[in-house]
Amino acid sequence: MKRGLYTTAVLTLFHGLVLFAALNLAAWGFLTAFPEDPVSLTYGNRSFGLVYPGLSPEDVRALLRETWTRAEAYEPFTESRERRYAGRFVNVHAAGFRLSRDQGPWPPDSSRANVFVFGGSTTFGYGVADDETIVSSLQASLDERLGKGRTACYNFGRGAYYSTGERILFENLLGEGAVPRVAVFVDGLNDLALGAPFLSGRFRDQVNAPVRTALVTLAEQLPVAQLVARRKAARPPRRSEAELAAAFDDVALLDARLERYFVNRRLVSAAASSWGPRLLFVWQPVPTYRYDLRYHVFGDLDFAKNHYAGFGYARMAERLRKAPPGPDFLWAADLQEGVREPLYVDQIHYTAAFSRRIGAEIARALVERALVP
Repeated sequence: MKRGLYTTAVLTLFHGLVLFAALNLAAWGFLTAFPEDPVSLTYGNRSFGLVYPGLSPEDVRALLRETWTRAEAYEPFTESRERRYAGRFVNVHAAGFRLSRDQGPWPPDSSRANVFVFGGSTTFGYGVADDETIVSSLQASLDERLGKGRTACYNFGRGAYYSTGERILFENLLGEGAVPRVAVFVDGLNDLALGAPFLSGRFRDQVNAPVRTALVTLAEQLPVAQLVARRKAARPPRRSEAELAAAFDDVALLDARLERYFVNRRLVSAAASSWGPRLLFVWQPVPTYRYDLRYHVFGDLDFAKNHYAGFGYARMAERLRKAPPGPDFLWAADLQEGVREPLYVDQIHYTAAFSRRIGAEIARALVERALVP
């Protein structure tokens, strides 16, 4: 009797393992034979020509792959960084900045007015080419205003960064002797959307439950799991205004995150007072504030945690009315007001045309406030 049970258990386990391997092999074959098309995945039946005028489907496909298939790299203190990368549209230097138009050397040339720009993925320029980012547009505008070769801009935008990570990165660069003439911080969206750095939850789980976390990570990499995740990738439609307010108009949370931003701003200013860089803090445009979503290619979809910005920006505007900021602050959140055209290549990342406008606005502020050269 016991021998029969043992045999049954062994055969059941064996056939279960064979079935498990066969299912994953079949899923791997399907994923290999039918890889996800980033154009179809992102735009579905929408026209990408509205946000990529003049680009072929092959160009857009390559750009999106270079944008979204790059794995992040670990970095002490900041937790993550953009990995070194060389592509047709996206190129990241080993020092951690994205290459921009007429890129200056690294280490920076001290004879030029070097401008370090910090921010999240919107500053990095997810979804646009190297020469179409905010920082490339800033470089072009400064060259036009001041003459070519007088300034050098460095794009230290990084995916999922907000003011805390930017502050740490800025301090690390100062400690390494990379001191710019001007440091520009482009913030707003991620400061309100994110409660902690992007990888914090993963690191916490790896410390608190390393074995379980390793097994979960392994399971997520299995072909069957990837196939299921692909099927679940559809984004829900936009909720009603009442539902959005109930979910995201959290006064205590929004005020706490705004206060975190102002604390980081003070800390950055304290470091700059010792090392010498001039500062400009930019409050960036976001799709959920002062923009008609009827012109947004994805305006009918839910923006999830990025809806926090819509409510948080209103509170930020009220706060600034009561205590006007100094000359080191640029309110750029209204740049899209009244604009009746698509300004975002996906839900939150700017088109090349809108990046040019933002870059030109930052250049204007830097020159008119005598922050450069």
